[in-house]
Amino acid sequence: MRILGVNFSNDSAAAMVEDGHVIAAVQEERFSRQKHDRGFPVEAADFCLERAGVSLDEIDAVAFFWNPGRHLESPNWRRSSSFRHHSEFLASVPYHLVPRFRSPVDRVEQVFHMEDGRRLRVVYVTHHQAHAAAAFFRSNFEDAAVLTVDGYGEVASTFIADAEGNRIRPVSTMDFPHSLGSVYAAVTSYLGYRANSGEGKVMGLASYGEPKFRKEFQRLIRTTEAGFEVDLDHFSYYLERPTRVGTKFVSLFGAPREPESDITQHHMDVAASLQVVVEDTLVHLARLAARKTGRKRLCMAGGVALNCVANTRIMEEAGFEECYFMPASSDAGTAMGAALAVSHLVEDLPRVQHPRTDYLGPSFSDDEVVAALDKAGVLYFFPEQFDSTLSDAVASVLEKGHIVGWFQGAAEFGPRSLGNRTILADPRRQEMKDVLNARVKFREWFRPFAPSILEHRCNDFFASSTPSPYMLRVYETREECRDILPAVTHVDGGARVQTVTREQNRRYHDLIEAFGKRTGVPVVLNTSFNIRGEPIVNSVADALKCFYTTDMDFLAVGNCILEKRPGLFQRALSGEHAKGMKELPFYTGA
Repeated sequence: MRILGVNFSNDSAAAMVEDGHVIAAVQEERFSRQKHDRGFPVEAADFCLERAGVSLDEIDAVAFFWNPGRHLESPNWRRSSSFRHHSEFLASVPYHLVPRFRSPVDRVEQVFHMEDGRRLRVVYVTHHQAHAAAAFFRSNFEDAAVLTVDGYGEVASTFIADAEGNRIRPVSTMDFPHSLGSVYAAVTSYLGYRANSGEGKVMGLASYGEPKFRKEFQRLIRTTEAGFEVDLDHFSYYLERPTRVGTKFVSLFGAPREPESDITQHHMDVAASLQVVVEDTLVHLARLAARKTGRKRLCMAGGVALNCVANTRIMEEAGFEECYFMPASSDAGTAMGAALAVSHLVEDLPRVQHPRTDYLGPSFSDDEVVAALDKAGVLYFFPEQFDSTLSDAVASVLEKGHIVGWFQGAAEFGPRSLGNRTILADPRRQEMKDVLNARVKFREWFRPFAPSILEHRCNDFFASSTPSPYMLRVYETREECRDILPAVTHVDGGARVQTVTREQNRRYHDLIEAFGKRTGVPVVLNTSFNIRGEPIVNSVADALKCFYTTDMDFLAVGNCILEKRPGLFQRALSGEHAKGMKELPFYTGA
C-alpha cells in the first residue's frame, strides 16, 4: 500500500510510505531555497513519487498532518478571498459534522470520485497523532510512552500517549494557548530572532548566560499535576497582535532586543533562564508520561524535541531505560508521521524494522555529479590521480587545517546534517569556530559546532557511550579532552554529538576513521552545508554556489574534488598547512 504524506505549515514536506517502509522524505525548502517554506510541497511530493516510481494515480491515499474537522485551515488564503471561500467547501462537511459527534474523532477521510472512475482518498490525521506516529513507528520499540510537544496542533500543544504494537492511545493532552513551543518562540522573538526559526540560536546563547530569572520564568510556566500552565497575562502569541510577548513581560524583563543589535549579558541571562525552566518542565512531562503509561521507553517528537540539552536531561532524569527522539521533530516530520499513521493505525499494516538512518532525500549518481560539474564548467579531479582514496585525501586536507564541503549520498530528512550535506573541519583547532562562523556560515559568533565521532570511540572523548546517530543529545566533553576538541566543545563544556557507524554511513565513517588514523582523534567538526538564512544544499548546483561564495577550501562531491585555488590540494598532500594554521601534535589518548 502506497501512501503519500504531506504537510504545509512550518517546514512543508512530503514523504512516501510503502507497506510501512519509508521510501522517501524531504522538505520543500530544499527545492524552493526558501527556509522553512510554508507552501504546498509540490516539488517535495514530486520527488517522493519519482523515488517510489509511481504517479499520483497509483497511490492508495494521501495522508494530511492536520484534521480540518478540528481546525479548518486553508494554505492558499493569501491568493484571493474567492479562492479561500471556495476551497473551504472541501472541508465544510467534516468541519460542521465532527463537533456534533459525541466522542472525539481523531481522523477525517474524504474520497473524491474522478470522472474516469478513479478515486482519490485523503485522510486527515490529527497533528499530534502524526507527530506521535512518526516517533513511535520509526523508533522500532514494541511499546513506549509517547510525548509530543510543540506550538500547537488544532487544539493541543502537548500530547502524552501509551503506544504498543499498532496502537497509540491518547492518555493526556494540554491545550493551546498553554504551550511550551509558543512560549519559547515568543521569547525567541523578544530576543531579536525570528520565531519558529531562531530557537536554536536561543539555545546556543543560553550557555553564555546565568539563569538569574529562573524564579520569574517558573511563575510564567507553572508545572501542575496535569502538566503545566502558562501565565497568559505576560504573552500575546495567541492574540492578533504584532508582538508575541505582552506589556507585563516587557515590564519584567525590559525592552525587546532589536534584530542584529548588540547582545548583552542580560539577553544571555534571559535565554539561560528560559532554557532551564523549559528543561525542568519537559523533564516533569516525561516523568508524567512514565507514570501514566508505566512504560520503560520514551518516544518524543514535536519542535520542542529538537532541544538537545533538554533531551539529555530527560534521558538522565525521567526514569526511562531508552529514549528515541524523532530526527525530523518539527512539522516536517508530520508528513512522514501522517503516512505512517494511516499505514498502521488506520490500515493496521504490519510494522516493519526501520534502519537507524535518516537519509531519505535526493541523491545523485556518479554520472549525474560529473554531468553537473561539466555543465557548470568547473575544474575537478579524482583522488586516484594522486594515488589516494577520497577518505584519505579529505582526511589529509582536514588535518592541515583546510575547510571541506562534503556532498555525498542521499540528503538527510530534518534540520541536522548527518554526514551527507555537511561542511567539515578539524575539531582540534580553537580558531576554527570563529573562522567558520565569520567566513563560511556568516552567522552569530556564539553559534556552536557539532562533533561526528566513531560510535565505538564515543566514550573515549565524551561522558557517554549511548549512541546518538541523529545529533539530538548533548554529551559532556571529558575534561581531559576539552583542549583536544576546542572547536566542538561549547562554552558550557558540552557537545551536540553525532555517533557514526559503518552500517549507518559507510563513506562518512571511513572519512572519520581515516582522520583518526592520521591524528589519533576519530572526530570531525560537522556543520550543515549552508549559510545563515538559507536551507541546507540540495543539488550539486546548490553545493557549487555555496562553495564558491564562502571561504571553504575544497568541495568533495561524489568521487570528485574541487579546489578553490589551483595546486592547493597537491601542496596540502605534500604537507602545507592552511594559512595561519599550525601543525598539531598527534593525540595518543587520555
